[in-house]
Amino acid sequence: MIIGIGCIALDRILATKAHWKDEKGKIIRSENRFGGNIRNSLVALSALGMETAFVGTMSGEEKWRSAFEDFASNGVSTEFVDLDSKSHPAEATVVITGDGQRFIIYDDTPLHHIKLPSPEKVEAALASAELIMVDGGICPEGTLEIIKRARKLNIPVVLDAEQFVVARETVLEMIKIASDLILPMNFSKTVTGEEEISKILSALWNENRNIVVITDGGNGCYFQLPGSGKAQHLAAYKIDAIDTNGTGDIFHACYAYGILNGMDALASLRFASAGAARVAMFEHGVSRLPKMEVIKEFMALNEELKTSVL
Repeated sequence: MIIGIGCIALDRILATKAHWKDEKGKIIRSENRFGGNIRNSLVALSALGMETAFVGTMSGEEKWRSAFEDFASNGVSTEFVDLDSKSHPAEATVVITGDGQRFIIYDDTPLHHIKLPSPEKVEAALASAELIMVDGGICPEGTLEIIKRARKLNIPVVLDAEQFVVARETVLEMIKIASDLILPMNFSKTVTGEEEISKILSALWNENRNIVVITDGGNGCYFQLPGSGKAQHLAAYKIDAIDTNGTGDIFHACYAYGILNGMDALASLRFASAGAARVAMFEHGVSRLPKMEVIKEFMALNEELKTSVL
């Protein structure tokens, strides 16, 4: 089982054909969509056939019953969830522009109330876990201790982070001990204080790692593997993106799928890139799940992504 720790969001999506430079644009589609790094990753992994579960607290209030229904309809277990009225999804408005880019405006008040479930449920989750997905920037108090225990048990921890809602020192410690670290470019610069890719990767590298990855949207990703000491680049697929919201979470999910299903790290990155690219091409309003047959077809129709040493 893959367990996930982080937040859930309820997004109001507003799509327009306009670009930011146009300053204004007509709404062509509006929809409500559950999101959040960990929610999206777990749902994507479930769609790929993996057994998944969310670990945390969720509101049992009538207004938020739909969050449980969302997990249930997407095959994500809530067996490791306790009820807490304040632990409801964060609410956000997401504007998707004509080139597929997004801007998120959110209320992070609920993010300060999320908690871990009972110690008994945490123990049961750890006992079931083959891999742990963590949003290090937005997670309950006590997540660091779970990561430490997981690493002692040799359970891989795929960690994402984009901000410091959690105390900075705690996030930095989680980043330090995660086995598979995948950060977006801007946050990796914030964490390391570096601007040059090779220096960022070097600053994040340590003996705990299976891989360090810095994602950079349409520019591909940069990574370092054990034993190489070298910064490398993996190109991105050239696509006409329609909606990139949540595709970073799809990337994390597909990478985790790869390493649990016999792919080496580079093959997992290529699979992750394909999954994220294909979902970014989906039309507005359709299910944004990375189905295996769709990813395989996409990879078969495109040349294998090239790697290069920096």
